[in-house]
Amino acid sequence: MISQEGQQGLARELARMNLPMNVYTQWYWKTNLHNLFNFLRLRADSHAQYEIRVYAEALARITRDWVPFAWSAFEDYRMGGAQLSAKGVEVLKRRLAGEVVTQETSGMSKGEWREFEGVWGTNG
Repeated sequence: MISQEGQQGLARELARMNLPMNVYTQWYWKTNLHNLFNFLRLRADSHAQYEIRVYAEALARITRDWVPFAWSAFEDYRMGGAQLSAKGVEVLKRRLAGEVVTQETSGMSKGEWREFEGVWGTNG
């Protein structure tokens, strides 16, 4: 690897591997509440990688104590809510009208159908 001065040296990524485990990076993070909630919705999800989920859960506890009314709305509308595609809305309307809708007659992919049924259940 060529260094910035034109001399051969070790790449920074490789040099870091010899640092002891107690050397940490200090960083500052700036965000707004909207983007913090987006981060928490994605990273506190049960499907997220374990390490980032633990970090998000710690941030969630801090956020819940810091802005309890906003947290309550976030839990109700984002964490406990469901989002529908246009096809999902159409299937739900058809079911409410009494029609039995299957994945094949829904126009949804198998994955979207599985997610839809996970929230709204099967009809039959």
